[in-house]
Formats: sequence, C-alpha cells, structure tokens
Amino acid sequence: MSEGLRQMSPKDGYVVNTKAHIGSTEFKVILKLYQPLMGVNAYGIYSLLAAKVAQTPDLLARRMHKELLDILNLGLRDFYEARIRLEALGLLKTFIQKDELGQVFIYELQAPLSAETFFKDDLLSMLLADSLGQTQYDELKQEFVKPDLTYTNAKEITKSLLDVFTVKKDTLLKNSQVKATAKPAKNLVDSVEVDLDIEYLKELLAQSFVPATEISRSLETLKSIALLYGLNELELVKLLEQALNVKDDKVDLELVKKLATQQFDRQFKELTPKESKATAPIDPAVSAELTQTDLALIAVSKQYLPLEFIEELKRQKNSFVTNLERYTVKTLVEKQVLPNAVINVLLHYYLIAQNNTMLEDKVANRFTKAAAKLAEKKIKTPEEAMVYMREANQKAREKKQQKKYYGRKQQIVQKETLPDWAKDEKEPKAKPTKADKQVLNAQIDELLAQLEQSE
Repeated sequence: MSEGLRQMSPKDGYVVNTKAHIGSTEFKVILKLYQPLMGVNAYGIYSLLAAKVAQTPDLLARRMHKELLDILNLGLRDFYEARIRLEALGLLKTFIQKDELGQVFIYELQAPLSAETFFKDDLLSMLLADSLGQTQYDELKQEFVKPDLTYTNAKEITKSLLDVFTVKKDTLLKNSQVKATAKPAKNLVDSVEVDLDIEYLKELLAQSFVPATEISRSLETLKSIALLYGLNELELVKLLEQALNVKDDKVDLELVKKLATQQFDRQFKELTPKESKATAPIDPAVSAELTQTDLALIAVSKQYLPLEFIEELKRQKNSFVTNLERYTVKTLVEKQVLPNAVINVLLHYYLIAQNNTMLEDKVANRFTKAAAKLAEKKIKTPEEAMVYMREANQKAREKKQQKKYYGRKQQIVQKETLPDWAKDEKEPKAKPTKADKQVLNAQIDELLAQLEQSE
C-alpha cells in the first residue's frame, strides 16, 4: 500500500474549493480530451467534487470521505488511484490538514486547459493520440480547433484599451506594477533539457528546403520527439521536410508528431540491438558486486530507449503496453531525472523480477516512488541502481523480520522472486529450481541471443 493511501481513511473529512470557472465548455473538454487519459473513475470524482463546491467553503463544514465512496461506489484504493490521476493531469490540487476535529483533505479543483492549448501541448496531445488512435484523434481536433482564416492583405485597425477608455494616471500606474519575479505558465516540456545541437540543425536545414526560421517555432515539439523517441538532428530534419507545407513554407507540427510516432512503431518492429548506441564501459569496482546475469541485463538496458524496452518486455510476456504504462514511462523520461538505462533496470525489476502483469495502479506508484528515490540518491548508472535496490531490499527484509518479534499477527506473504542483483550477496543462496531459472533468466537470455545474432 502506498504511503499516500495509508494517510487516508473513509472517516477523514473533505472540503471542496475552486478558484476557477468550470462550466459546460470546460466539462466538454474534460469529457472528450482528458477522460480517455484518466479513466471513468477519475471523471466521476471530478464531476462529483464540482457539484459539491460550496459558495463559501468552510473547514468546519467538512463531510466524510465515506459519503463520496458510497455515491461513487468505489473502494478507498480506487478512489485514491483516480484522484492522483486528476492531480497528475493538473485538474486537482490536494491539501491535507490536521486539527481538533481530525484529518481533513482540501480538494481544490482546477480548470482544464482550453482545447486549443491542449492540442498545442506536445505531451498531452501525443498521449491522447496514443490512447484513441490517430483517426479519432484527428476527428476530435477538427471538432475543437477551428482552422484560421487567412487575410494577409488586410490592414488591422483595432483600437487599443486607452484609445477607447480614459483612466486616471495614478490608478493606471498603480495597477501596472508587476513583480519582477512573476513568470508565465509553462508547458509540460519547458523544464526538459534535451541534448540538441541547434547550430547543427540550422546547418542541416540550410542544405534542405525547410526555412531556418521554422526551428524556433517547432523547437519544443522537436525536443519532446527527440526525448521520447531518441532521434538525432538529421532524423528530425527529415521529419520537418516531410511535414513542410510548400504553399506557405510552414511546418505542420501535428504531422511531425504523427510521423515521429509512426516511425517509432515501424522501427521498433525491425529494431536490433546493433542499431542502438554503443554502451559505456562498466565500472570495475561496481561490476565486482554483480553476477553475469546482472551484467547481461546492464548491457541490454543500455541498448534500448525506455519506450522500446517496455515494449520488448511486454512482448516477451505475450502482452502489450497499456496507455497508462506508456504515460508513466513518458512522464518519467521527460522529467530527465534518471538516465534511460536506470529507468530500464526499474522496468525490468517491476515487470519481470516481480512478475507484475501491468505497470499500473499500486505497481506504478511503487515504480514512480523508486524512481524518485534513485533520483534523490543521484544514481546515474544501472550498476549503481542494482546495488542500491539490493541494499534497499535487504533493509526491507530485516524490517519484516523485526516485526515478527513484536507479537503482531503476521499474514503469510508469498516471497517475490528477485533477480540476482536484487539479492543480498551475504545471504546464503538456495539451489535454484527450474521455475526460478525460467522467471529470472528467460527474458534476458532472449535479449542476449538477439545481441549475439546481430554481431
């Protein structure tokens, strides 16, 4: 159970507040654009909370969460999982407070992005396209985003505010004072740092028919695509060339994103490790603590992008990547807090070592929490990640052992099958069974075979 869920009880109070106007237009955007990403439970929670916004919110007029759970017919875990999806999509802010009446949650509803802004956001628009498919995505975009009317020969004669209204000078000066620290809102990808050589891009574009001015207009989109799909400058220029409208010399950014997604899907089916980047040498001091199986996984983890790696892992499990799994991986990659190889080690641990069917709900929460801890510890290599996870697992086992001596009634818990790198070297190893070997090594053996064939 996640720490956030442990903090909640059906008896806890809640109060709903909002500073935004959320009307029929906003709800249409939430239903058609956000709901495919967050699910029906989250949509139900948002709608119910919107109906319970008080005209004058008061912490003393709190109600119990049991009321929400009964109306929604949800358990506490399902409510929590849906709530954090609303938070992740920027539709809800949650605050917690303890006072003489007990614990109370303050839910502050946020207005959704406008439809036009939603489709301009690279991450959200690509996630929606992945969720609905390109045909339905295009239909929604056509419904919400109206085409611009071109009137290049017209002259603007619009009057300004002060051309029409008269304001006292002292009032105008007072209201025009703005703090120097105020900054406009950022897109989801504004904080992402991607290793793109802009000058090299310009040199490549100078040899093509794409105007160099299109770089500044499409830079955020190019950053997102390079980050998610591992494309270099030359590959990005090729996408720009394919998406250029020769009539007005403008690049269709939506087409660029669509082409990048199609190219990724096509190349993944034909991908061999030989096509990936060369791996960095392993630190001998760290490798001394790892087994041959560990080293094999490290080599493989450096060959794939996280989106490719999870596709490969799920394919070997005769399964498929869900929309939420793709969203979880994309979000972590875009944060740029962990190298791709470290993310791949975590993916292998939670999907293969722990034999979870999907990286969703509580498993996704544990995955994200582990990623945050590795980032906090400044883990930069898959070797370091393996050593740290092994030590963390040892501490967790010791903590469980201590609980057995305090008279608490313990439930019988089935032990998780862990790879060698997640086990304590000091702990005596039992003789592996045939089933153990299948669980621990089948996936790695297959990937190693691909590496050998490509050499």
